[in-house]
Amino acid sequence: MSVLKGRWPRAVFYDSKGTLFDWPWTWKQAAQKIVKKYDSTVTGDQFLETWAKFFEGFHRRAAAVRYTPLSDLIREAMLMASKVHRIDAKPDDVNFMLDVQDQVQLYPETEAALQEQQDLGVKVLIYSDVEKEYLDMYVSKFKRFKADFVGTTDQAGFHKPHPKTYSWVLGKTGLDVRDVLYCAGPTFDCMGAMAMNMVCAQIRRSGMTRDTFLPGDVLADYEIDDLHGVTEIIKRNRFG
Repeated sequence: MSVLKGRWPRAVFYDSKGTLFDWPWTWKQAAQKIVKKYDSTVTGDQFLETWAKFFEGFHRRAAAVRYTPLSDLIREAMLMASKVHRIDAKPDDVNFMLDVQDQVQLYPETEAALQEQQDLGVKVLIYSDVEKEYLDMYVSKFKRFKADFVGTTDQAGFHKPHPKTYSWVLGKTGLDVRDVLYCAGPTFDCMGAMAMNMVCAQIRRSGMTRDTFLPGDVLADYEIDDLHGVTEIIKRNRFG
């Protein structure tokens, strides 16, 4: 997509979990508590890997069929992972994850980077595939920064990467796909945005599991290590 310097991007359209906020921490905490509770020989990391794979599959299914609360998908995936590892987990064990949502923290550079981007004249949109009550908890961690838009898929009624979920945000903010730079970690988030013709920056944080690219996958326009990489993209395109 061609862009005009000084005009693009007008906004950065951010995923939240694993991009701005350390949501993966909650999975690790919960997985460790589940294997400990049931005195399993499986490690927390092994359980987490299976749990996350089931979740990704159920999440993609929901995106193609109907909106389902994220907590329901997490619970369903947890129970399937428990069967695989012969753990007699109960539905309420998902609360090991849900009960620590208020402890989710910003990544170290998040607030400074987002403030830098606003100071460059760019709007910052935060959109998450999580219930609004949880995103509100995460956003409350900002000390000074205030996003131009905060929204969730339960408000839109469609999971990522369904096209209508991205369109809902653009409609709410009065922006066009040509106006925004999309930034997320998960490959399917990025592919959904790119299918909408958004320019995409995929963040690859150190220490996080990286998606395996498959033949035919479209690579993001940019790959960055942290959110200061988004700031550099803005500077190059608006002022370079």
